[in-house]
Amino acid sequence: MQSLWDATYVVTDVETTGSHPIENRIIEIGCVVVRGGVIAERIESLINPHQFIPPFIEQLTGISNAEVFTAPDEHQVLPLVAQLLSQPGAVFVAHQELFDWRFLAQGFQRCGISIDQVPRLCTLRLARRLLPAARKKNLDALSAYYGIRIERRHRALGDAEATARILLCLLEEAERSGIETLDQLLTFQHRRLSRTLPKAVLRAVGPLLDALPETPGVYTMYDGSGRVLYVGKASVLADRVRSYFQPSSDLPSHIENMVRHVRYIEWEETPSELSALLLEYERIRALQPPFNVLYRSVRPAPLLRLTDDAFPRLELTLQHDGSGEFFGPFPQRGVAEELRSMLEEMFHLRRCCGALAPSEAARPCFYFHLKRCGAPCALLQSADEYAANVDRVRQILHGNVGSIIERLRTQMNDAAEQLQFERAEQLRRRIQQLEQLSVRLPVPSASLTYMSAVIAVPTAYEPTTAEIFAFVRGRLVVQRVVGRRASLDEMTNAPAECPPPTRSSQSFPPMSWLCSGL
Repeated sequence: MQSLWDATYVVTDVETTGSHPIENRIIEIGCVVVRGGVIAERIESLINPHQFIPPFIEQLTGISNAEVFTAPDEHQVLPLVAQLLSQPGAVFVAHQELFDWRFLAQGFQRCGISIDQVPRLCTLRLARRLLPAARKKNLDALSAYYGIRIERRHRALGDAEATARILLCLLEEAERSGIETLDQLLTFQHRRLSRTLPKAVLRAVGPLLDALPETPGVYTMYDGSGRVLYVGKASVLADRVRSYFQPSSDLPSHIENMVRHVRYIEWEETPSELSALLLEYERIRALQPPFNVLYRSVRPAPLLRLTDDAFPRLELTLQHDGSGEFFGPFPQRGVAEELRSMLEEMFHLRRCCGALAPSEAARPCFYFHLKRCGAPCALLQSADEYAANVDRVRQILHGNVGSIIERLRTQMNDAAEQLQFERAEQLRRRIQQLEQLSVRLPVPSASLTYMSAVIAVPTAYEPTTAEIFAFVRGRLVVQRVVGRRASLDEMTNAPAECPPPTRSSQSFPPMSWLCSGL
């Protein structure tokens, strides 16, 4: 059996364009190889993700889009990492190992790299089981606890080296706890954590836990004075609520503290987990429980709106009031503002407020002189020309960027063949702008004004029923349980209070169906 100190630990950290291992990409990777209890090797490299790095990632890591533009592709870098992991006795190590491994595994898959099964070790899990429960276990806290200086925080090699030094300290802690082999350590990291609860809590909630149903729903926890402490949702109420009071549960410290004050629990069953999620959101916003962080102070998501003027403008708004055509929502206000600015500049949309009364006597504003507006107010741009630009903006916001890029690329090639190099260069820059802009669009890209959908979810009550959620113009207008043989009219008939369409046609576009398990 391999000793703790004989293994080869490949301690890895990745910086990425986001948190989704399939949709996002690695922009930097750092590996620190530990052999025989000492750091023996280091590698680091930027990686061209071929997608835009969001501003907050740039600010956090200091890695800019310009830097990764000339960086090697992942198929040039990841084979070197695969070689390290293919060494005899190699162990993959990371802080929050699952995050780093998922990105690396997706990269290996895209590059066609196949490696044998590699043991994986998480320093966060080890710290939770080896160190006092009251101590924080994030990378900064552990580094401070062990007196480790992080040279370059939020850079791959800096974080990987700090994790490697923390690993060596944790190996010593494990050895003092009687763990001698790598196999024992790998098993130990998944050991259930134990805790004790006050007897008053168990006496108060015990009968309630036995009465919990095996259905989806929303639960509310109260203290002895009747104050709401926490609201949550569950796909199975019995399993979720009981998990708070099991000695082996691994809970965040603030929830651990909350459970010690619980004296009463009430719950409401729902037909499906989706309706439980909606009800949870409403309850948290209404009750403002002190131990809920999510939803308590939700800010309205930013939207972009094409106004319904004769010469539409593109506006940033936080309200969906039904006037104009809405696109989004966007994850951050800065993303929406940058996208709006790029579209206004590229397609010369007007920025002045109010209705236009075009006249030859009108004087164009300074945006016209900056070549950022076609000045339809002074009849220097016709209504048809302006409408064509608005239609291009609408296509982009609908997600049809690829077709516009292909058309521009054809025009660029034609201009180059005709020796119109200045025109070709303008088109090349426009293509680059559109490629950067495409990563700013919400996924999926769609107009909320014309977005209508019906989601059908099997209920937990009976196998012959489904819960229907109908969205019209981006708003939930119907939520009801129906039989599976119900007609389309019965399922989607909106209640009387449903807001009428703002368009004069009074007709809805065809419904799109999202069916789960039907």
